[in-house]
This record gives sequence, C-alpha cells and structure tokens, in this order.
Amino acid sequence: MSESAGKMRHGAEKTAKAVGATAAGAAEGRRVQSIREPLSPGAYVEYSVDDQPGVVERARAFLAGAPGEPVAPRMAATVMLVSEGKPHYRRFESPLAGGAPIEETVDAAPVDVFMLRRASTMAFTPDAVVFPGGGMDVRDVECAVPWAGPSSEQWACLMSCPVSVAKGVITAAAREVFEESGVLLASAPDGGAPVDELEDHWAAEREAVATRRVSFGEFLRERGLVLRSDLMRLRSHWVTPESEARRYDTYFFLARLPEGQHADGRTSEAVEAAWIAPGEALMRFDAGLLKLVPPTISNLTSIVAATSVDEAWNTPFDGHVRPHPVARACGEVVLGCEVSET
Repeated sequence: MSESAGKMRHGAEKTAKAVGATAAGAAEGRRVQSIREPLSPGAYVEYSVDDQPGVVERARAFLAGAPGEPVAPRMAATVMLVSEGKPHYRRFESPLAGGAPIEETVDAAPVDVFMLRRASTMAFTPDAVVFPGGGMDVRDVECAVPWAGPSSEQWACLMSCPVSVAKGVITAAAREVFEESGVLLASAPDGGAPVDELEDHWAAEREAVATRRVSFGEFLRERGLVLRSDLMRLRSHWVTPESEARRYDTYFFLARLPEGQHADGRTSEAVEAAWIAPGEALMRFDAGLLKLVPPTISNLTSIVAATSVDEAWNTPFDGHVRPHPVARACGEVVLGCEVSET
C-alpha cells in the first residue's frame, strides 16, 4: 500500500482513537477497553468519532431521541486473507528529506494480510483501506451452493444467527473474496486441496459473478466445484450503530491464501491492493498514511501479535460488537458497547 496514495487527510482523521476511562464506563465500574487491544466477550469497548462531524451529529440526535426508526442493517461478510509474510520494498515521501522519496526494505513479518484501498467515489468508507468483502446478495441465500465443510447449521450456531443467514453470509464471504481478489475458496467435491492455479479464462467467469450475471453457486456447479467453508474461520461480528443511516451487520472471517493461488485486487471498488503486515498497517495508520475504520483496526489488532499463520488462524473469536452512541460527562460523544458472546 503506497504511502503517496495513503495520505488521506488522516493526520486529523484517526477514525478510531484509543480512549481511556469514560464517564459511562466509570459509572458502572467497568474497565474501558480501546480497539487497540484484543477484544473478547464481556469486554467493554469505546472509541472516539470526534473527527467525523456527521457521525457525531447523528449520534447526538439519536441520544436526544430523534424521531424515526433505525435503518435495518444489511448483512455483509469480510475476509482477512492471510499468508506467510515476505520481505518487500516500500517507498514514501519523507518530510525530513524535503519530500524526497525514500525506499527501504522491510523484513518479512510472520503474517501478511491482503488489503484494498477503496475508491474515493465509493459511498461507504471512501479511501479506506479494508479487507475484501461486501454485502450479502439475495442469491447467496436463495440459490443452491455446492458445499463442503461445516454445514450452514453448524455455522449458524457459531455465528448466533438463523441458518439462512449463516448460509448467505458464508457464501457472500467466499464470493466477495473471489470477486475482489481472484482467490477461490473451493475444491473438487472429494474434499481435496483447494483449487491451486486458476485458469486464465476464469477471469470472464469472475466478472460474470461480480456483475451478478451468474450466482456464485451457479459458477461452482458449472465448474464441478464445492465451496469450502472449512477454509474460513470466524473472527468477529460488527454491527453499525443505530444512529447511522447506512448500516451493515458484518461478520469477519479469516482465511489462508490457498497454495498456488495469488490475490490480485482487480476490482472496480478499489484503486490499490497489497499484502501488508498487520503491525505495519496499524503503524501507517498512526502516522496518518492510511485510513482505517474501527472494525478494521480491531481485527488487525486481534492478529498483530501472531507469530505464524497457524497462530493467526487459531486466534479466539473476538465476539459480537454492536456499538451505540455514548455521552460522556464532558459532553463528548463516543461509540461503545459491551462485547457479547451471542
């Protein structure tokens, strides 16, 4: 992720500044945790949004009892695609060198994660650096999908949601990864190794899936493949606050990059794609070089200490995070909630 592309008004735009104890949390005798700490069920977390006037304004109106019902959130899925880290070069403009470009080699980290920078024209989180993902399509739920691995019923228990939602979200997760990175979490029905090298002419089929000309299930059936739900691991669940007009009910998953496959980021929704170590992404955010939204920060934090892809894979489920506006005694409005188990 190039720094020149990442200087996104972010010096004064840290969407998720870690906060200390708040009046709301202190009043209940709870330790207030920031999203720069790994989450777990039972934790109470808060984060500031004072850099986003629109969010703060809507949160204040919500707390004041603004009329109208909250918008129903759209179901969505996001996938943290991870692989073993590799050394790479980075290039950035250094203010200390009069803006002259500096190039340096970055040692390999234990784990890299694939991330995309969203186009500035996107209605939701423009310019943000995110994981592949998107909204659940009605055909993810309604169309038959060849399947191997944990069943929809098993996923529903893990996700604390209806079976139809679990089926749709898992399908959406695999579909979005295919659309946005070209990585296919599928294999032959015998349950062997995932597809290794995708044939060049699959690019047209990838485009057909992305433009909804065919459903993901239809694509898999035509190719004699099955979705491999066992290649994904549930990481966290975030729901946009009720005070927002555009809301998503998003499940985050982790998946290993299948051997022989390559992520390319060829999607109209992004202008840049790269593998990056979680710690480096957070460091660039702190330096004002990347725009990250709170759920992304939290999920990166959950695996930043992982010393291997296996350890990242085995990181416990963060929990269900459903933030809501919280008014501090000083008048500041933040977002916070107790992380739940279901």
